[in-house]
Parts: sequence; structure tokens; C-alpha cells
Amino acid sequence: MSAWRIAFLAGLAALALPAAAGAQLEIVTLRHRPAEQVLAGLQPFVEPGGAVSSLGDKILLRVSPANLAELRTAIAALDTPLRQLVVSVRQTAAWHGQGGGVGASGRAGQGGSRVEIQGGSTDSHREDAVSQQVQVLEGGRALIRVGQSLPLVMREWRATPGGWVRVDSVRRTDVGSGFYALPQVLGDRVNVEISPSLEQVGPDGVVESARLTTTVSGPLGTWISLGASQSDTHRADYGSTGFARSSSQSGGQVWLRVDAIE
Repeated sequence: MSAWRIAFLAGLAALALPAAAGAQLEIVTLRHRPAEQVLAGLQPFVEPGGAVSSLGDKILLRVSPANLAELRTAIAALDTPLRQLVVSVRQTAAWHGQGGGVGASGRAGQGGSRVEIQGGSTDSHREDAVSQQVQVLEGGRALIRVGQSLPLVMREWRATPGGWVRVDSVRRTDVGSGFYALPQVLGDRVNVEISPSLEQVGPDGVVESARLTTTVSGPLGTWISLGASQSDTHRADYGSTGFARSSSQSGGQVWLRVDAIE
């Protein structure tokens, strides 16, 4: 017995439950959409005691004639051609740093001594924003990533018969931004599995990265907030000749929008 026939019989068995009076078995073959997707939209319309299941491109129904007519109307409204979508992701990142300190230096000589005190403060700010778009067929998977390959200098010491030898090499690391998305549309709302990422080189040359994985739902054609991050860092150094303080704040936001191309 083929696997498809076994699955078909299993679907029929799932419908072989007590049903509403006058219930009859009906099989509807879909033209455009996966049966699992249409089935989710049918559930609210199934009468008490009725049963529905999906198999491949087919919907199996065991309901009363009146409910069957209602469900057929719902299936016709749900089984529409797949639409072309535009998925847009906007990622922002901001960094603000402050620093300051006081240092002293002195000099003694025949004519006396001299002490110099120096102080100052710094204030810097940086903002980055990345907007990306990709087209995808409804229910399909989309992936976009844009960036650059940066050289990374590696240094190691190796033991040789003549002693330790320094060996330098250059490797490349990819730095960029992008996202993976899987959109599903039902009516005028969209459900999206989304994984955006943003990588950038910080002021000290360190690669900073932010990643997010989530599933969200919202109306088509509207910006949806996926999340935000915020961090604060404070540092103080004290010595015999002075002190220095610094602080920084960084944060970011991610937004998503899905539009249907008519």
C-alpha cells in the first residue's frame, strides 16, 4: 500500500467521529494554496460536531449540508492565487560616548619646582541606519545579506629549533547586514518568521553585531516593531597622577513591513 493511500485512509479515519445529524463526507481539491494554510482559516466556521482535515492539496469535510455550503464559500475566499510580496526591514543603531579626566605632571630643578595639571572631556555620537527590501512569493522563503569582507591580522608565536618565531597572517571576516523571512498572508494580515542581523565595525575596530529571531503578526502595509535593545557602560580609572572616567550608551531598533504587489 502506497504512503499516499495510507495517509488518505488516516485522514478518513480522523473524520470517522460522531458528527452533526445528516453529516456527509466531502472532498474539496484546492487550486492555489496548501491545504494546511486553508484549513487554519476554516476552523472557526466548522459547526459543533463537524470535522475537517487536510491531505496534500485536498480538504476533507464531514459536516451537515448547511455547514458544507458555508465552508465551500469560505474555501473559495481562502484559496486565492499566491501574491508577490515585498518584505522591508529597517534597522537602526546609535552609540553615544562621553569621557573626561584630570592628570598631573611635575618637574623639579635648581630654580624650584613646577606642577602641570591638565584636564579635558570628550563627547562623541554615531548613528547607523540600514534599510533593505526583497521580493518573495507568498509562503516562500527570502534571504538577503549585504556587506564586505574585512582583513583581520592574526599573530602567533611558533617554537622552532632556533627559538620562538613570530608568524603573521591575514584572514578575512565578513561584516554585513541582512535578514531571513518567511511570510504567510491571511486576508489583510501577515504572519512572518523573521531573523534580521546587523554587523558593523566599532570605533575601536571591534566588530559589533545584533541579531534577532522572532515571529510576528500584523496588518499588511504597516510598519511593525520587532524589538529594541539598550546598553550602558561606565568606567573609572584612578592613579597616582590623576583619574579618568568614561561612559557610553548604545541601542538599536528593528522594524518590519510587508506589502502586497497588486
